[in-house]
Amino acid sequence: MRLNQLRAENFRLFRELSLQPHRRLNFVLGANAAGKTSLLEAIYVLGRGRSFRGSAAAELAGAAGAQWLLFGRVQAEDSALARSLGVRWSDSQTEVRVDGQSDSSVGLLRAFPVQVLEPGMHRLLQEGPSYRRSFVDWGVFHVEPSYLGLWRRYRRALQQRGQLLRQNASDRELAAWEPELAEAGEAVAAMRARHLEALRAPAITLIDALLAEGSWNLELQPGWPRGIALAEALARQRSADRRAGLTQSGPHRAELRIRAGERAVKHQISRGQQKLLIAALLLAQCHEIGAVGGQHPVLLVDDFAAELAEPFQAALLGALQRYPGQVFLTAFERSGVLAQPHDASMFHVERGVVRALS
Repeated sequence: MRLNQLRAENFRLFRELSLQPHRRLNFVLGANAAGKTSLLEAIYVLGRGRSFRGSAAAELAGAAGAQWLLFGRVQAEDSALARSLGVRWSDSQTEVRVDGQSDSSVGLLRAFPVQVLEPGMHRLLQEGPSYRRSFVDWGVFHVEPSYLGLWRRYRRALQQRGQLLRQNASDRELAAWEPELAEAGEAVAAMRARHLEALRAPAITLIDALLAEGSWNLELQPGWPRGIALAEALARQRSADRRAGLTQSGPHRAELRIRAGERAVKHQISRGQQKLLIAALLLAQCHEIGAVGGQHPVLLVDDFAAELAEPFQAALLGALQRYPGQVFLTAFERSGVLAQPHDASMFHVERGVVRALS
């Protein structure tokens, strides 16, 4: 997958933006607060319908009025035809269009897979399991066509059982929803497990190449005790769930554990090592999505050099150069490992104005 054209109007610092990226590597250079991250954010919103910064849609509007517009043309790796994507916010509403037709953020996700490595991604290691579940689920969505429908089915049953728990319903009423919950939940967990199994070896290989130390392991806990079916776990938990007012077993409680040897990595490695570890996980996942579906996600790397000594910058850049998909990365200047000639496009951003560098 590649982005052939990007246009923006009144998005963050960009009153008007027009960009024709390189099909592989794109370096976005500029000082602090020049608009580098906002450019990556525009690409991300075009593929996800939301910001990776956690900003509300209204916060993305620039100074020229209470609306903004993004437009892009994207092209699949195995197709000569380009697709058009548009996201517009106006009057407190967000409108999504795919190929000129009204659509949703799910339509954007399917049409334009995009992933980001940015400073906030440290949450993947430092904070709760929901961040790691989201990482797994994004990958499963792109390799298992039926996953979204199954997940929605599971969430509906989970909400129904949760409502009954809060109403102190009888065991018979709770049991009526458990077969549906268990069937969908087991299927969700199986798809997640297959995806993680496909990622494990390439991810560990990439981690070894980037960090050059440690013995790594990835393990996905399904969200209920191993060795028993989810239906049995739900039945055993009814009394405890009724006291808690929520369902405590199921894939909504799953946890991806990332370990260096026998130790969890949360407090064991530096910020720079965390960045490389997360980069390896994202690259492995994007490689897998490309291998299964034929479309490698566009990868955005914000503040490329931050927290990395030059040898580690070189290792990460090498991994990005070997990645078959399109890459955008930001940096302050064309120096260090970025100073060498590359088959890439260079752009400079200053006060919301982007110009191509020769």
